[in-house]
Amino acid sequence: MPDKKILDFAGYSRRLDIFATDELPQFSRALVQKMIKEGKITVNGKKVKPSWPLQTGETVEIELPTAQEQSGKLSDLIIAQGKDYFVINKPAGMLVHPQSPIWETSPEAAFAAEETLVSLVLAAPPKGFEPGTPRAGLVHRLDRETSGVMLLAKNTNFQTAMTDLFANRDVHKTYHAIACGEIPDESGTINVPIGRVAGGKIKASDVGREAVTEYKVLQRKNGFTYVELYPRTGRTNQLRVHLSWLGYPVLGDWLYKGATAERLMLHARRLEFQHPFSKRTLVFEAPVPADFEAAWKRVTKK
Repeated sequence: MPDKKILDFAGYSRRLDIFATDELPQFSRALVQKMIKEGKITVNGKKVKPSWPLQTGETVEIELPTAQEQSGKLSDLIIAQGKDYFVINKPAGMLVHPQSPIWETSPEAAFAAEETLVSLVLAAPPKGFEPGTPRAGLVHRLDRETSGVMLLAKNTNFQTAMTDLFANRDVHKTYHAIACGEIPDESGTINVPIGRVAGGKIKASDVGREAVTEYKVLQRKNGFTYVELYPRTGRTNQLRVHLSWLGYPVLGDWLYKGATAERLMLHARRLEFQHPFSKRTLVFEAPVPADFEAAWKRVTKK
């Protein structure tokens, strides 16, 4: 049974979402409004709008988010693990963490939003995962529509060490993408700064931060390119921005004007790094998913 909080309202008329946010200081107002819309917060046993004007004598019932059974299973995503880490193959369409940052200080909030990688970890952590590891062990992330290999920490010491490795560019990443258009060069380097411009969009910009991507063409056909990408820096949307700047946006990338597809055709293929404690070189790979292969066959079919 879910935990519940039952409150009798008294005083001057007040919006339900404002009242509930005051009663749940660990949650954002946006998250509270979402709970109201989903019927997790009711008035006199009835589902109402966030703007409902509470009156003296009305009863507010709040179903508090708790660790709950998820529709997906973390175990189905894990492709490797060790004492300090586990590695997953993230499917396209899955958010890594809730959009509201409240979950970082109140992990239970992860269960009030849509299912994410974080909620899977918190609901059923892998063997050896130390409770209280910050951010559910995250050391890097992938966009919702990007599939592929991700590393997570099982303890704070490894998480801190890996965060430093990523920051120092000591983790070598390889991606596969389907680009719109036929890239003429067999290989190359895109060294173009990236920054957030007016309106919030992340774009190539002279006033942005350094961003470097190397690439190698694997195949060209029918106006599309199967390309391998090696980001040497880790800027948000870097690969998508760089390919778009080059004139060959990722297939399915609506934000950067790629041709329409079932999803963003960008896949994190490989991670390679030296274990920060044992100093062993570790390599993890996630095979290209079936929908990615199907998209390539579709666009290159004569």
